[in-house]
Amino acid sequence: MTSQDTKINLEDENKDMWHEEVGGQSSGAATLNLEDEGNTHTFTEFPTSAADADDDADDTSNLINENKNPIWTFAYYQELFNVNTNTVLDRIKGSMIPSPKQTFTRRYIGGRPDMYGPFWICATLVLAIGVCGNLTTLLSHVSDESYHYTPQFERLSIAAILVYSYTFLIPLLIKGVLWWRKTSTGHSVTDIICTYGYSLFIFIPVCILLLVPSNIFDWIALSIAIVLSGSCIAVSLWPALRDDSRQVAILFTAIILVLHTALGVSFRL
Repeated sequence: MTSQDTKINLEDENKDMWHEEVGGQSSGAATLNLEDEGNTHTFTEFPTSAADADDDADDTSNLINENKNPIWTFAYYQELFNVNTNTVLDRIKGSMIPSPKQTFTRRYIGGRPDMYGPFWICATLVLAIGVCGNLTTLLSHVSDESYHYTPQFERLSIAAILVYSYTFLIPLLIKGVLWWRKTSTGHSVTDIICTYGYSLFIFIPVCILLLVPSNIFDWIALSIAIVLSGSCIAVSLWPALRDDSRQVAILFTAIILVLHTALGVSFRL
């Protein structure tokens, strides 16, 4: 369309290119006049701008409810188990691949911890320890015809006390230490418990690998699991610990790694 064929008349005194009128009252609808070879075409009922529509819209579907429920309410614990399968799987994979650039807590938890994954990971680990422990005892005496096998169910009780105490009590102690040292950290108790719980997942397949009748292979597999899961915990807590003095931060990190190593060795024993 050329300037000879069509022109838009912008008139300040006689006409307005854009005007709003319905019965002498403003309606919010814009009118555009185009003159084409002597014929005037008028277009009306233009929509309002997107900015105006956004200002008037009352859409809260994408807003996140930031209201925190009190700890004594059922809704508080319901939120901790409100998690989908993809989130749990992503956190499981993230716990086995620690990254020093972005911690597990920041990348995978992001202020939305859950207790669903840690609870069932601990339950599965307890079952794996009990079953694999009994199988190890049976396989070690398979050539002894005089040996009479009896299931040792007490291993399940010992494993349950060990795993759940470590997963839920150690984070409480860590949070207490951070509070005592007045360390500025955004880690809540549930964040630390979530990190500890997911870090134990790697020990589940390791328990199965420990059935291999080779001490060297068992210790190598166990060492890899301790290093990966321990690194996930240490890297996640280091930003909180480094706010303290360097000596104290290194000391507490060493204690955390020693406790984690002791847990892994107890699975082998």
